[in-house]
Amino acid sequence: MNSVKQYNSDFQKRRVIGVFAHNEEKNIVQCLESLKICVRKDDICVVLNNGSKDNTASVVECFMKENDFCRIFTTEIGDKANAWNFFIHELKIDADIFYFLDGDCQISRNALDNLEVCLSENIFANAAAALPSVKVSPKFRAEMIKNGGLAGNLYALSKRFVENLRLNNVYLPVGFIGDDSLVGALAYWDLNTQGEWVKEKIITCSSADFCYTRLSLFSLADIRFYYRRKFRYSLRYIQIELIKPILKQEGLKAIPNTVDDMYKNKISELRIKWRGVDTFFDYLAVSYIKKCVNKLTKKGKGL
Repeated sequence: MNSVKQYNSDFQKRRVIGVFAHNEEKNIVQCLESLKICVRKDDICVVLNNGSKDNTASVVECFMKENDFCRIFTTEIGDKANAWNFFIHELKIDADIFYFLDGDCQISRNALDNLEVCLSENIFANAAAALPSVKVSPKFRAEMIKNGGLAGNLYALSKRFVENLRLNNVYLPVGFIGDDSLVGALAYWDLNTQGEWVKEKIITCSSADFCYTRLSLFSLADIRFYYRRKFRYSLRYIQIELIKPILKQEGLKAIPNTVDDMYKNKISELRIKWRGVDTFFDYLAVSYIKKCVNKLTKKGKGL
């Protein structure tokens, strides 16, 4: 693991890319190779290896031997929100544009430049959102074009917005799955959670694409992965429903440090609504949350 102090003097780049990787030994090189085509001389890529149990770190270190634009930092907790906090607040990178990229994605040739153009042409925007390629998910792409928002796969934040996040000491709750939804909401609100939702604060950039390997119905491993993904989608949905009233009623200072804190305070508000097939996974997610709270309660009583 590289020390933060060691590299702070290097982090005076105009553009910085944070690549979030958890057990991505199979995908990370493809991700970094696609990024290599997009980076400029003074850009730097920070791979945030969070809690990986596979060979992600060694694969990245091997890639770094011939690619000096890349750095790696390892955090013990396997949690993207925690890695996001580390990237924003602990590394204290000084840059004009901050990019966020998932380690299982590849990006189009001019994706970084086009996101930069979107932000530079819309100086009051907080973020620019890349879109999934048509080949990967035309439905997802169409929904983003229509409804806006950020996809955690790839997006960019402006210098001003990141500085305001730091100034207001905004950390994502550790364990929060919908990091992109929460960051997107904060961008639309311009950090004023009790104010207006301004659509122009996030620019949808149709010329910046990302792609990823699609799951196969003929792969047992992929089917299992899809099942886990559906569970996480439901857990994400419930977490977002729980944090909404906190943000609207109490503002940024009430953002919990962890999802466990939120669960303890909001468990009485958990409700399962009919959402078709997703209702089953919502039930599993609510059961999981209740088990978490029970464990915390027993721990608090010293049992």
